[in-house]
Amino acid sequence: MSTAIVSAAVCTDADTGSYFELAARAGAQALVAAEVSADRVGLVVNAGVFRDSNIAEPAVAALIQKRLEVGLEYATGRVPAFSFDLLNGGTGVVHALMAAQCFTGLGDVEYALIVAGDTHPSTERDREDFPYAASGAAILLHSSDSAGGFGRIYTTETPGALAPTAWADLEAAGTGGRTALTVRTETGDPLALAEAALRECLAGEGLEPSDFATGDAVLLAPAPVPGFREQVAYRIGVPSAAVAGIDPFVGDPYSAGPVHAYLSAATQGMLDEARAVVFLAVDDTSAAALVYRPRALVTTSWSNVKYTI
Repeated sequence: MSTAIVSAAVCTDADTGSYFELAARAGAQALVAAEVSADRVGLVVNAGVFRDSNIAEPAVAALIQKRLEVGLEYATGRVPAFSFDLLNGGTGVVHALMAAQCFTGLGDVEYALIVAGDTHPSTERDREDFPYAASGAAILLHSSDSAGGFGRIYTTETPGALAPTAWADLEAAGTGGRTALTVRTETGDPLALAEAALRECLAGEGLEPSDFATGDAVLLAPAPVPGFREQVAYRIGVPSAAVAGIDPFVGDPYSAGPVHAYLSAATQGMLDEARAVVFLAVDDTSAAALVYRPRALVTTSWSNVKYTI
């Protein structure tokens, strides 16, 4: 048993600045696209970092699970759904994919939904002091015998002690602590981190530049700095045409970046023949890479699940 990506969705609706709402809308879109009802989802993982009102409890995943009406009814013989937050900065989605496969790959849950995205805690959009684009994103996974699933995760980080890159100064904020946030960017070299993680990943997974040149492999690149897609391609020696980035108009979706890049690749038809899809996530202090193989390495029979983007 392995894991397959069934669908993905992003939501950038301008009528709300709530991460809870944006993520729930993206999750609902992913379920509709896959024609999967909420009661078949056994796991919800939230990888979004910045959220409404700086809420810490309960877990944001539980709040989104409730909005999606996932596992709210208990029945005899049915395994209850559960949810948790997995926060690891801009690399959270890649780590969440690996964690979710531990459940779908063993058949413990039929479907797992990962959500990510970020908004300013005030839920105000387009704030000059918040560098990330407000959005919600979701990716739906299914236990499958016909997919190759995810390989191991490759990570790298800035050595030594690291200063905080985002915090809420509650003492200075006084009664405004629920909307207080300071974000410090450009503290590291995301390109160097991405290059290190990708080189280790490609070597470990047996992928060559020629695989990208023929369309057998595709790289999904986030957008932490302008021109990131082209610069990453140059550094690791693959054609930039084999690297799916994010529309500059979108900005930097931070934790949701890998899902935006996945949908960008799907929209361009880059995933149609790809046998290896390399997920990359990176921020100022760390990078993570993970290879997804849509098809099993050994031919097996397809199940009657509808796969879609």
